[in-house]
Amino acid sequence: MLSPRLDWAKRAIQALLIALAFSLFLSFFLSLLRLGFILYSGLYEGALSHPLPFDQIAQVLKDGFKYDNRVAAAASLIFLILALVRAKAAHIFALFVLVLCLFLQVANITYYEIYGVAFDTNLLDAFNQTPKILMGMALHSEYHIPTKVFVWIVCSLLVGFIYHKFVHKVEQLASGFQSLPFKPVCGLLVASFSVWTLYCINSRLALTEVSLDLITKPAKDPFLRQVTIGAFRNLYLVFKGYKSSQNVHFSSFTNKSLLQASIDYFNLPPTTKLPLDLRKLLSHTSQNPTPPTIQHVFYIVSESLSSWHFDPRFDAIHLVSALKSLNDQQHGFIFPLFIENARRTVKSLDVQLTGLFDLNDTNFVNMSVNIPSLPTAIGNQMKGLGFDTTFYYGGSGIWNRLDRFSKKEGFDHFVFNTYLIDFAKEQLKINPKAYPSPLESDWGVHDNVLFDYILNNTPTDKKTFSMVMTLSNHPTRNVNLKAFGVPIEKIKDFVAHSKDKNMPDAIFLGHVYWYDKILVDFIKKASAKFPNALFVITGDHFDRSFVYAKDNYYWTKSVPLIIYAPSLTPKLTTCIGSHIDIAPTIMELVAPKGYKYASFGKPLFSNASSGGKDCAIRKPFVWGQSKDFALGFEAVAGQSQKSGLDFVYTDSGALLYVKEHAWVKAPLLEADTTLAKELKDKKQIANGLSWHYLFKGPILK
Repeated sequence: MLSPRLDWAKRAIQALLIALAFSLFLSFFLSLLRLGFILYSGLYEGALSHPLPFDQIAQVLKDGFKYDNRVAAAASLIFLILALVRAKAAHIFALFVLVLCLFLQVANITYYEIYGVAFDTNLLDAFNQTPKILMGMALHSEYHIPTKVFVWIVCSLLVGFIYHKFVHKVEQLASGFQSLPFKPVCGLLVASFSVWTLYCINSRLALTEVSLDLITKPAKDPFLRQVTIGAFRNLYLVFKGYKSSQNVHFSSFTNKSLLQASIDYFNLPPTTKLPLDLRKLLSHTSQNPTPPTIQHVFYIVSESLSSWHFDPRFDAIHLVSALKSLNDQQHGFIFPLFIENARRTVKSLDVQLTGLFDLNDTNFVNMSVNIPSLPTAIGNQMKGLGFDTTFYYGGSGIWNRLDRFSKKEGFDHFVFNTYLIDFAKEQLKINPKAYPSPLESDWGVHDNVLFDYILNNTPTDKKTFSMVMTLSNHPTRNVNLKAFGVPIEKIKDFVAHSKDKNMPDAIFLGHVYWYDKILVDFIKKASAKFPNALFVITGDHFDRSFVYAKDNYYWTKSVPLIIYAPSLTPKLTTCIGSHIDIAPTIMELVAPKGYKYASFGKPLFSNASSGGKDCAIRKPFVWGQSKDFALGFEAVAGQSQKSGLDFVYTDSGALLYVKEHAWVKAPLLEADTTLAKELKDKKQIANGLSWHYLFKGPILK
């Protein structure tokens, strides 16, 4: 009879070896399942484009392998713990995992047949159906679900048989290892299992994890992009969002009833009754006095472009001199006071893509709600005007499901890093000096390549709407600044001699300088190629990298808005705005008179032939008459009762005055505090109504 110590040693060797073998087996099995998905849905069902993109298929299998390895690592760790206690329990668990993986892949294939996408929030609809309805759909649908269940059972038995044979071979190998010295064998197995598991978890041989959503190269083919991340990851995103979204209700935003909140927000008669239709309440009519002339719209959301970039203290290094040069007050304007509607890029895109206010810190696509195609969405609005719509992003096409999200909200095309890299490589074949390396950062392809792609691929023979999300001014910043002629030594000298504490370093400021110049270079080239173009430039959120700016509430809540249209002479209609106001501004400048559109915001400019708002001379603020206010993220802005001043009021209760893009110290007026609190209440109602539209629909009842 073996001693307890020897028995434990043999069990440890066997457990480690079989756990490692199971992890490898599962990783290989998951890759086979992904390949099966591609073969069945892609080839047999015809979801793949033709000619077959074999290079993309290979890339998807490679990237999918990394996602699968995280599942394999988690399962093998559980397997190892069970195997150390009882081998039979570990094998039962292994069979359960294999059968579950097979089930999810069959279900995912069926789901794709029904919805045209891999697992997403539509999955939650099943929980709202009775078992009778679900059973009826399963038995009588055209998707051959009973056949698929049968295939799953047969394949499960086959996989169980193969796994049994596989384990038998591994156990034979373990028996051989058990006759060798324990310490070196055990050490080798521990090291092998640890290194493999570490690689599986972190997708590389390192102690830190990387985001696969960022580093993977998304396939151009829409079907292959759906296949990449796998069923487990998709299910995780669906139910993670569902959990957070269930804790939100209309009462989470305001203590007013739905009816009273609607009356207050839309200035409705006090005798108004439910039901109400948000689509009608949000309806606007274009007042454009001139026939539409704009043929191309470029709506550029710039990573971290901030108001503090425009502060005069940076004029010595010409930090944003190119953007400032557009401000001729005839064809180009830097808007007086503009505040952000989100603190993160993905949340900012939520607002700017949908035209709805933010709800919480979870972005819309991960809130596990079936997002409708919204009339407030700028993509849908421009599509309704006959524009061909494209969303451009230099990063991953699967980042926060931006491909599906943008398509749902009216974009005909979605261009991401894979397209841009291919474009850059073609340009480098023609001219090896076309682009200095590196072409990419950790987030994606640099903005100079992005702008060149847009310039080269925007057609001249039809109306186009291009919404662009840049990324080079995001950590880690690695643009080859010297290759672009950025005066980095001058900037270093400026930083070294600055009296301000926590001044950003030269590399940081160099990227702001670089972006300013390549952006305006693009605008100038595009203006020449597309004379009837409108350019709208804003930042996605405050640039948090400047520590000194965090003491200035104006800077932490505001971003710039720049309007430039060589063929127009826009006029200001208000002096205060936020991201939610960009869509109606575009509509007012490009839509014909009398055109109906929906928006929570208001137009900031018009094509009026004369007049225009003088922000230095305004009548006192009056509810229902003045439009000089904005509802932002954790802040509102309004016109002060003091002549020539505006204010920003934060959720923390801080109120500060602003004049000509700068924080102005002035005695606090009680009337301004009262107005600020009323605006905050209005903002909370807007958040609640946006939540209602997403989760309950447009009918208020």
